[in-house]
Amino acid sequence: MGIAVSFHHRIAADRLAAAAAPQTGDQFHALLESALGETVRAAIGAQEAEIELTLCGDAEMTHLNFDHMGERGPTDVLAFPLHEWTVDEGHSHLADEDAITPPGALLLGDVVIDVDQAVRQAAEGGWRAPQEIALLAVHGTLHLLGHDHAEPEDEEAMRAIERRVLAALHRRHRNVGWRRGSLFDRSADAVPAGG
Repeated sequence: MGIAVSFHHRIAADRLAAAAAPQTGDQFHALLESALGETVRAAIGAQEAEIELTLCGDAEMTHLNFDHMGERGPTDVLAFPLHEWTVDEGHSHLADEDAITPPGALLLGDVVIDVDQAVRQAAEGGWRAPQEIALLAVHGTLHLLGHDHAEPEDEEAMRAIERRVLAALHRRHRNVGWRRGSLFDRSADAVPAGG
């Protein structure tokens, strides 16, 4: 059982390659697949699932943010879940109306990451863009699974999963070039508002 990720690149290849550096495209995809897989396992267990991951730029995210959130300008990550979830002690459960699903992988929805915004946030934080994009992938996936950070106790449950997943990614993907003092050392405080 595993997590299948469908990538959609809606940003110029050279901009995406620059953001992924020092990794190759394959290494970058492996990092993001791990981020999504670890997050799903932490939130719902070892269930077979599928996620769509879209990497875009500011222009597309600006449109999506306005159309779906009513906000002007880009944001770092948006999540478009296909199911209703309840969260109990950090674990996501399908809401009653979604509890009966057909056999096979459960399609969770779409996470959209603004690579341009992630690059800016990484520069402001002093770490590399792949680290920021991995964090946004984790954060967006948790939103797909019903997690939120509107209330303090909900935020703490969400941040606890983020810290566990990010620690696992840090150990597994040493080729990313993690920087000391980055989001992996301060992950509870690393997710910017608006995510």
